[in-house]
Amino acid sequence: MARGKQAIALDLALPFELSAGSATGKHQLLHGFLQELVVSGHLPPGTLLPSTRTLAQRWGVARGTLEAVFEQLKLEGFIERRQGAGSQVTLQLPDTLIASGNPVGQASLSRPMPDPQSVQAQVQARVPFVARLPDPNLLEQPLFPAHLDGAGLLESLPAQGDPRLRQAIAAHLKLYRGIDCEADDILVTHGIRHTLDLFSRVLPKHRALAVEDPGYAWARRIFERSGHRLFSTPLDEQGLRVDALADHETLGAVQVTPAHQAPLGICMSVERRQALLDWAQAQDAIIIEDDYDSEYNYASAPLPAIKAIDHHDRVLFCGSFNKTLFSNLRLGFAVVPRRLHAELLDTLTISGQAPGALGQRALEQMLGNGQYARHLRIARQTYQQRRDLLIDRLRRHTDVRIAGEQSGLHFILWLPEGCNEQQFCQQAHEQGLMLQPLGLFTREHAWPPGVLVGYASLSEAQIAVAGDTLGRLYLNALTGRRSGCD
Repeated sequence: MARGKQAIALDLALPFELSAGSATGKHQLLHGFLQELVVSGHLPPGTLLPSTRTLAQRWGVARGTLEAVFEQLKLEGFIERRQGAGSQVTLQLPDTLIASGNPVGQASLSRPMPDPQSVQAQVQARVPFVARLPDPNLLEQPLFPAHLDGAGLLESLPAQGDPRLRQAIAAHLKLYRGIDCEADDILVTHGIRHTLDLFSRVLPKHRALAVEDPGYAWARRIFERSGHRLFSTPLDEQGLRVDALADHETLGAVQVTPAHQAPLGICMSVERRQALLDWAQAQDAIIIEDDYDSEYNYASAPLPAIKAIDHHDRVLFCGSFNKTLFSNLRLGFAVVPRRLHAELLDTLTISGQAPGALGQRALEQMLGNGQYARHLRIARQTYQQRRDLLIDRLRRHTDVRIAGEQSGLHFILWLPEGCNEQQFCQQAHEQGLMLQPLGLFTREHAWPPGVLVGYASLSEAQIAVAGDTLGRLYLNALTGRRSGCD
């Protein structure tokens, strides 16, 4: 074996039909053989396959035939192929994600799908359509390069975060979000939820909190556990209704998602952003700007962050690399108003929950050498292609109504008038689709029936098949052929 080459332990035997001279065409025979190995579980998810060159030599068939077979298996969602990384069995097989049930004798290769209304129905990669997560397969290089300074990793980092990483984040925010900040203004956190939890601990108990309704469910749960009074604020087509905040004189903060409202996908207008800043200044309040997926704009450049036009230091701006790299990275940041900096840092220090050095150093290198910016460009283009493919598959069936598709990792599919969200989601669940009804994210202010549709971490084959399934369900609801609609 040549130096640097990795041995492939998998050694596939010659298909019996091929050795027996079957009359069946080689392409069809080999496709069926490999597909059966995957479906039956003999080739488990994640298994690295031999190269087409290796199999061609071993089985005595043309390499072109095997290339065609592998491409068909890729299109159908059974394998993934990446240049330089070979071919492997997909982590989630198409039949386990979209079929109404397992055929007799077919082994289930994935966990049973939880009910859409249960607490287990969280965002998950590779599951249509709660796939509102970044696709880690888009990373062009390992996150933790071998040349990281091992000695430096043994040093104790300040609780505020690695100074070099904070400097790199500040430079990134100036360029891409228009925020004029310095390294000392930034706290490195585990993500947006961590930032929200830290803030909830320093806000005086007599000051109440406002959240969007519908809104980010985790923000509501974090603030409810903190013991603060909570107010649900309505939205319209321009975003949070600032006029509704005037009814609550004790408000000390409001949490908003202006770039791509969670979950409606609304981009808050410039006028509404300025009105919110004026309210915060008059009320001596803080705006918590949750910038969770502003990196993914498909139609035009994003509006500057509210923090970029904050002339009175009223905005706590928070972001997360978990939404751009991969969910288990657990790294984020907060640009903190100076009046809150010491108390928030003290709270972070006491908690002992500062992120580890390895992730911080690796991320600093990605930001510094341009790898992170390149990754964002690749991811933005890929997610836009997946979004376009999904919308195209849906509109092959009928003229669906959607909203919030201009950016982010999901959009809203508005259901036909009179359609019951829960029953529609249950029907989708019976077809192997995971949908979340808009009602799960509302508390007091109702909207027309709709469901969240996430697409970012789905393969094109999954989108094609699952998109057709969803399109047929929508058409059935539209024409009243299913009991989900009145």
